[in-house]
Amino acid sequence: MTHEERLLAFRYLYPAARWPEDIALSDDGTGSRVTHWGLPGEQPTEAQLVTALPAARVRDAARRDLRECQLMLDERYRLFTRARATGNVADALDVQAEIRELLTYMEELRNAPDPA
Repeated sequence: MTHEERLLAFRYLYPAARWPEDIALSDDGTGSRVTHWGLPGEQPTEAQLVTALPAARVRDAARRDLRECQLMLDERYRLFTRARATGNVADALDVQAEIRELLTYMEELRNAPDPA
């Protein structure tokens, strides 16, 4: 498991953990390892991390999609405002339809079931 995969799995299993106060990882070239464990209970085993990884990847992809959608939405709002300010009603209506589609998709992403 790579350092990035281990980090992704830990963030999935412990979403409220504060980094590096609760958990710290390092990779000195010989492999990723936990350098600090400040949460109650035992740290997860390698098998638990491997098991959590597919769901962590799904959640990470959904979060990336949301961030990308938010950037597109911000741009569409700027275009909408510009079209309205210049009196271009046709373009404003087109952009408004795109905004609605983006908002619907973002809502679907947010309401998707947890992959766990």
